[in-house]
Amino acid sequence: MRRFKRFRPSPAMVVACVALLVALSGTGYAAVQALPRNSVTTVQVKDHSLLVRDFKAGQIPRGPRGPAGPAGATGPSGPGADVSWALVRADGGIVAQSGGISLTAKPGAGDYILAFGKVVAGRPILTGGSQAGGASTVRGSITAGPCGSAASEGSTCPVGNDTNHVRVITKAADNTANVDAPFYIAVG
Repeated sequence: MRRFKRFRPSPAMVVACVALLVALSGTGYAAVQALPRNSVTTVQVKDHSLLVRDFKAGQIPRGPRGPAGPAGATGPSGPGADVSWALVRADGGIVAQSGGISLTAKPGAGDYILAFGKVVAGRPILTGGSQAGGASTVRGSITAGPCGSAASEGSTCPVGNDTNHVRVITKAADNTANVDAPFYIAVG
């Protein structure tokens, strides 16, 4: 009996434990009994008052697809989007190309006039030697420029003298005379 006297709770401890028991049982009861299943109706929730964020993912079905919007403005062309190129044999035949390029004339040895089907004046024109047609000799320089342009930018061409044509000249290894030679050409 002495033992129990020593461990006897104080009145304050008894009151605190009873208060804790009441608080816990009331919260548990409210969680289980306060809102029975399907008890929330239009009286408690007004139409259009809930937001998408009030629902779990997948609870709201998707609606029908809406009409397509108007097309946006065309963006700028990317790098290389408008580059035309060709691989030309020594006789002027086109081996491969990006499209729309043709040989207009071959006025003489090492002299080629190509139609590009677009304005080439003011655009970069790149040329380089090639092995097309089995040619493997050492060659000289290759020059190119738009036809029908000012003398500082291109040349006057004997045919196709407009800014849609390019004149290409291929030289011998010593760069003294024009000779037929295969080449690559690209216009940006």
